[in-house]
Amino acid sequence: MKKITRSLCVVALLALVLSLAANGEEVVVKNDSVTDFGQAVIVGDFVEGEHAGARLTSPCDGTLVAVQIVWLEGTAGHGDSLEGAIHIYHAPSFPSPGVELALLEGPVLSPGWLNEYRYLDEAQSIPLNVAVSAGQEILVTLEFYNPTNVGNGGPSVVRDLDGCQSGRNVLYAIPGGWLNFCSFLTGDLAIRMVIDCPGVTGACCYASGICANDIEEADCLAEFGAVWYEGQTCDNVTCTARGACCRQGSCLQLVSKTDCQAIGGVYAGDGTDCADSVCVAGACCMPATGECVQNFEFQCDVLGGDFQGIGTTCDPNPCPQPVGACCFGTVCLANQTEDACVGSGGEWAGAETNCSDNNGDSIPDACESSFATGDLNCDGVTDVFDIDAFVMAIIDPGDYAAAYPDCDFMLADCNADDAADVFDIDCFVALIVGK
Repeated sequence: MKKITRSLCVVALLALVLSLAANGEEVVVKNDSVTDFGQAVIVGDFVEGEHAGARLTSPCDGTLVAVQIVWLEGTAGHGDSLEGAIHIYHAPSFPSPGVELALLEGPVLSPGWLNEYRYLDEAQSIPLNVAVSAGQEILVTLEFYNPTNVGNGGPSVVRDLDGCQSGRNVLYAIPGGWLNFCSFLTGDLAIRMVIDCPGVTGACCYASGICANDIEEADCLAEFGAVWYEGQTCDNVTCTARGACCRQGSCLQLVSKTDCQAIGGVYAGDGTDCADSVCVAGACCMPATGECVQNFEFQCDVLGGDFQGIGTTCDPNPCPQPVGACCFGTVCLANQTEDACVGSGGEWAGAETNCSDNNGDSIPDACESSFATGDLNCDGVTDVFDIDAFVMAIIDPGDYAAAYPDCDFMLADCNADDAADVFDIDCFVALIVGK
């Protein structure tokens, strides 16, 4: 097996080993000390079916998510190499591997690059995802499909220049089987694995007052107003809801409701943020009445209003006015505002009323009086105390309306001819005497 050292132009930088930070990082695990391609040893030669591999130790309970292989050529101009497979084994013993954990078939290696593999399939739809535990030994091997020819400048795997670590480099030879590669090498193979190591977790108190367990610090603190408690659970911490406090034209950030009210402020709600202008008032429209009140949006929502926007005003009133039935006696006009109805001499039946006649008495329900016919003084009883009011209604409806503003002079229409006049006298008498 030939070993050739080549001084190569730097065509790419190798990934540095990432520190395992508290918020979790991908960690490149390697035995080799190669930091660039200026000095490297191309290792060969291999025949079809042979393996070159590195035995690596997982630094954490995490997930193996990628394999990296440095693939260099002695002379420039070689194309990509389609090799047999990348094998990932559990490796409690050395040099023979244990159970195979994953298989990446047909890896393509580009000379002059640190080649990284994160998927099991060519379509890159199945990610590499192998659960590993802290201290677990993993063997990663490249199975060759194409025989190498490093003597003629062909591409292959590489090793570093500062010695071969015991129990870390593996060769599967044909013939010979699994062997300690340090018997043939004086450096470590640049075959690596990438482990996704979770960071330290703890309890996360969100501004809303909700607590969540097993949250990493970065994920917790990325949320507005959140507080992280390292290594704690929600059973051991108290989360106080906080939000914006509107006070004297300003907004105080992340104040509890109790503290806000104690200083005379208006609490905008759990988890609210001054940056959202929650303490800037605007016009709030009451759908039922068309009334406009100046309020904060959260106050408008409580009232069931329609907030017109931050900084809007009620002068002039921007609120659409409600419409309903307008009654002129028993004649009904639909979809009228109160001002338009009253201004035309009608009686507005209220918001969202209509001119339907559900009881089939030929009078729109909205225009029917709640008092019985003949009850001209509207005391709920038709009797002799209605006589004066009846006379006034048929003689001067205007005076009647002034004297009985909550009553309808058409209650005098006892004969139901749509007129209140002297022709109703007989039937009115009959009503009050009980005939």
